[in-house]
Amino acid sequence: MAEVIRVGYISSVNYKDGTAQVIYKDRDNSLSPFMPLWSNEFFPPEIDTMVYVIHLQNGGTRGMIIIPPYTERNRPPEGIEGIWRKDFGDGSYLRYDKKTKQLDIVCDKLTVSGDLHVDGEMRVESDIHIGGNLYLHGITIKE
Repeated sequence: MAEVIRVGYISSVNYKDGTAQVIYKDRDNSLSPFMPLWSNEFFPPEIDTMVYVIHLQNGGTRGMIIIPPYTERNRPPEGIEGIWRKDFGDGSYLRYDKKTKQLDIVCDKLTVSGDLHVDGEMRVESDIHIGGNLYLHGITIKE
């Protein structure tokens, strides 16, 4: 059962199949075959990202790549209890605060396909551009 879990670095990603190859620097830079990424979302790690690999006990050529661990160089973005955060690597992220029940979406552009219903107050800090009709009920417009 020795070395069922190994530390390696992403060497190559097959985006279509959701698999990747891992290089083991502690094993003379040996290269794994393409193995599946263990995830319920599609966001493969970048090349040279440290990952853990769980190998089957029957030879070590088959296994599964699990998410990159937090390390000294890769710290949790906030590290606060009750905060869920998904970073996308370009400054964009989703953040949910369980205590305040607030979801933040930070990105350059957000597209909503389908109806959007706002049940509560809405504040807009910039211009509104409307490409169709505008229907107002209970109109109050103030400068």
